[in-house]
Amino acid sequence: MARDYEFRPDSIGSGNFEKLMLSQRQRFGLLRWSAFGLLCVLTLLVQDAVAYQVDMFGAGLDLVPCVILMITVLQGAEVGSVFALVASIVYYFSGSAQGPYVVPLITVIAILAVIFRQACLRKGFFSILLSTALGMLCYELLLHSIGLFLNHTVSYWTLAAVFTALLSLVAVPVGYPLARAIGKIGGETWKE
Repeated sequence: MARDYEFRPDSIGSGNFEKLMLSQRQRFGLLRWSAFGLLCVLTLLVQDAVAYQVDMFGAGLDLVPCVILMITVLQGAEVGSVFALVASIVYYFSGSAQGPYVVPLITVIAILAVIFRQACLRKGFFSILLSTALGMLCYELLLHSIGLFLNHTVSYWTLAAVFTALLSLVAVPVGYPLARAIGKIGGETWKE
């Protein structure tokens, strides 16, 4: 006769995902950051497939840094800074970035944009637009300065760098509702 307290073999699980033992909050966080990564990859695809053809006064679109800055500003300094670092590394290794200096450039500018927004502006779409615009302007001008230092460009392309920063801001009105909806997965970090 078998008793209830005797040895029984372990039940067979459905796979390795059950062994992770993630809480619901951790699963939502993983889903949120995967969706943010997918948004950046889709932006990279749009930039490389379509937006490279845009040429206005020598300026083009630089959508990926703009989306990275927007998501970082939306998520706040603590969480957004890690996202900016990881996303800029992925952007560099995608082959679309100008050089390895974009990783610290995007990360530092994104953190400074978040600090500016949290210290000086109220929460909302226009504060994100302004913070992202200032961040993109700094990014493009510093990128142009590095290009001048390395003799990759000439000084009269400075105005084109400013136009590139301003043209790239078309990603903010399109990407903001998506990023805000993704940010709500598992609860918001900031109440917008």
